[in-house]
Amino acid sequence: MSLNKDCFAICFATILCFVSHSQQADSVKVETIKSVQNLKEVVVTGESKVMSLSKKLFAVGVLDKKDIAKVAGNNLADVLNYNLNITITPDASSGRSTVSMFGLDGQYVKILVDGIPMTSDNGIGNNIDITQINLEDVERIEIVEGSMGVLYGDNAVAGVINIVTKRGLEGDYAWQIQLSAQEETVGPEYSLFDEGRHIQNFKVSNQVNDKLGYSIGASRNDYAGFYNDFRGENYVNIQDNTVVNDGLRGTEWNPKEQITTYGNVNLNLGKHNIFYKLQYYDEVVTVFDRNVTGRLDTATGLVNPTALDEIYETDRFVNNLNISGPIKGQTTYNFFFSQQNQKRYFQQYVYNILQQGIESFITDNLSQSSEIWYSKGFVSNMVPKSDFFNLQLGYEFTCQSGFDAIATGEYSNDVVENTLKNYDFFGVVDFNLTDNLSIYPGARFTNNSQFGNKLIWSLSSTYDLTDTFKLKAIFGSAFRAPNFEELFFYFVDANHNVQGNPNLQPEDGISVFVNLENKFKVTQTGFLKSAIKSYYFDIQDKIASVVVPDENDRSLFTFANVDYSKILGFSWENSLKVKNWQVGLGATYMGESTAINESSTSNSDYLWSFNLQSSLGYTIPRLKTTISTQLKYTGRTQVILEGADGLVVGQTDDFTWMDASFRTDLTKYLEITLGARNIFNIVTVNASDVPSGTHNSSTTASRLFGNGRSYFLKLLYNLNFN
Repeated sequence: MSLNKDCFAICFATILCFVSHSQQADSVKVETIKSVQNLKEVVVTGESKVMSLSKKLFAVGVLDKKDIAKVAGNNLADVLNYNLNITITPDASSGRSTVSMFGLDGQYVKILVDGIPMTSDNGIGNNIDITQINLEDVERIEIVEGSMGVLYGDNAVAGVINIVTKRGLEGDYAWQIQLSAQEETVGPEYSLFDEGRHIQNFKVSNQVNDKLGYSIGASRNDYAGFYNDFRGENYVNIQDNTVVNDGLRGTEWNPKEQITTYGNVNLNLGKHNIFYKLQYYDEVVTVFDRNVTGRLDTATGLVNPTALDEIYETDRFVNNLNISGPIKGQTTYNFFFSQQNQKRYFQQYVYNILQQGIESFITDNLSQSSEIWYSKGFVSNMVPKSDFFNLQLGYEFTCQSGFDAIATGEYSNDVVENTLKNYDFFGVVDFNLTDNLSIYPGARFTNNSQFGNKLIWSLSSTYDLTDTFKLKAIFGSAFRAPNFEELFFYFVDANHNVQGNPNLQPEDGISVFVNLENKFKVTQTGFLKSAIKSYYFDIQDKIASVVVPDENDRSLFTFANVDYSKILGFSWENSLKVKNWQVGLGATYMGESTAINESSTSNSDYLWSFNLQSSLGYTIPRLKTTISTQLKYTGRTQVILEGADGLVVGQTDDFTWMDASFRTDLTKYLEITLGARNIFNIVTVNASDVPSGTHNSSTTASRLFGNGRSYFLKLLYNLNFN
């Protein structure tokens, strides 16, 4: 459950101030600061990078720990916003933020932690709430673009994001202690405990010897919500001893508190490596009822206002194990094992506004539960002596069991528990046709307990025109399996009839991704990297929400394979590094063509949108300081929706987002980062493409995107010793 936030914050601040003033100032080595937006490449060659995703087949970018620190990133949503082909979509009511790539939403993007898919509310690896991914123990974030279903399973259509945990300590130190405190305004709102965002982190690492290291840590992120024009939990409008419901109670964005604790063990046995990660995550989201009930107190005759509020609490346990090493010579093995358990609890209670306390609980139940058993293994470089031919073979097994018994605002006691299993076998062949040209055909055979046997395939190719001028192409199937919710969701009572469809079939189609890049030397030490990308997705049998009559002629809200979508896009990305300057500039032009409910009047034309991204950074070595700014223009987007009189075009207007930050080392042990987010003060954007129900256009006039202009300050204390 939620910790006492006042005690937690006061104790943590006291410890941080004490240890930071206990050390004398000293100089610190200056490190080159890279731009968050200009993703760097990682080459997978050594055993130390067995968790990495292969650069050989795909376009791979990396955000390292310095990139994360520069923007004071606490969770994944803090650092991904400025990638040109990634869009973060927040939901003010639930507090969730999901990621889309190349116009495909979170269902088509796979998120891994150390190569293992992360569990979510109703699936594994997809549609993840990225605000729940804490970055305090992260070494780097790998972003891989293109269809990767053969290597990483169903739903890896647009790409994969892999969160890599830090292992061991740098240098010759045996111990490392890290403490940090971060304070942020939420728009103009801030107070020490009740408004704003308050983050504390603690981590201890010990390198016992060159073979064994471990670390333990905890992080707390307390987001007090965004009030905007609302008046908070204890607001009530009483006139003439009568409650007037003016709709101003509560907050615009719901408050939430997140606690993450973790422990890692890294063991090297000769050339073999064993890595174990244990994590516990707790999140509490509070939802305030806008409607106030004005009951009269029979003893006093005065109004006694109450509201029906809700709490959603998510608990997650993660046990991940990775074992890797050589089999013989350059032939290597890699095995992953995971057990993950997530439970969501739902409380509905009567809150007494004048007494500022809970009167009684209406509902206090477990509303969602899922348990994941996962294993993956593969052997790479199986023909190391051949210059022409090589092979990788592997398997993947997933077993998910659980239920989801909650819809919008009420709890259902009619719980239906289900199990979904996957047995997969995959292989990728490497043909080096010439010194410059290679092709990589691959296939995955998947057996699913719900929809049977399916085949995922791909054909990748790389061509090196010169040492710096390279072409990569990926052609494969756009395979997305229905998630647990779409198959098994069940919420039926007197007022609701919402059910999953166990007869759903996977979406499939064609995906194409082409990446052409070159590097140019512009000065003795400076260079320009430029990349042109093109992508195309033709997705058939898209899963959509539909309304059909059930056996009792009631309206049944369910899912069906009825939609189609085509996406075509082009990107141009540039990054320039000259002396202490880092500059990034990129643009993307994307169109989507859609058919809804197998409609004969589908939209055959593409609806186009334009995005622009830029970044600027400057390092001052003498002052051990870096200054950076990031800007992203999101152009007008349009989608086809089904309205009351047929298909209509929904639209979200364009907007521009900008952040800036300043990072410096105050002493050898103490670092400060300060800055501003959302400088142009974006809160809502005019929108008519927000669905209100099943396949209907919305009357909503705007979409919430931000909390307004916010400011942050982070202090990090880092002590290394033997």
